[in-house]
Amino acid sequence: MRTFQRIARLIRPSIGLPLLSGLALVGLLILGLGCGQEREPPASATPSMTPRLQDVPVPAGFQFNAGKSGDRLSGGFRVVEHLYEGGATVRRVAEFYRQLMPVHGWTKREESFAGGTQRFAFEKGHDTCYISIYDDWGTKLLIHVYPRGPRSPETETSPKPSP
Repeated sequence: MRTFQRIARLIRPSIGLPLLSGLALVGLLILGLGCGQEREPPASATPSMTPRLQDVPVPAGFQFNAGKSGDRLSGGFRVVEHLYEGGATVRRVAEFYRQLMPVHGWTKREESFAGGTQRFAFEKGHDTCYISIYDDWGTKLLIHVYPRGPRSPETETSPKPSP
């Protein structure tokens, strides 16, 4: 009987330890794959249901920063500076604006990416909308709307008087 117990002690560690370490390794791989994937919040394709500007969409999940924002309406012209903060990536928010600004009647005039900031310039009527998207401890979205200046058919077609 003692011989059997000695043999059992020798076999158990040689089978048990590799089996336990193999199971531990598989468990760590499963945890690593499941937790290591970077998942973006579902904020891109849907605009906010309560936009502050009716014709400029904001991705759902972005919060308005009232302390760093302002707007003014004077003489039928608006000047807007709104800052929003959210969790979607710069790339996804940029794609949001590429798709939805034309739906709201805006025409893209410029697009650039430099220094980690995605920038857009859109025009609609007498307004120009500048959008900057950047990552600064979370994705920031800065929207500026400025008037391009009043234009009437008379001033565009009539020649300027010579001095």
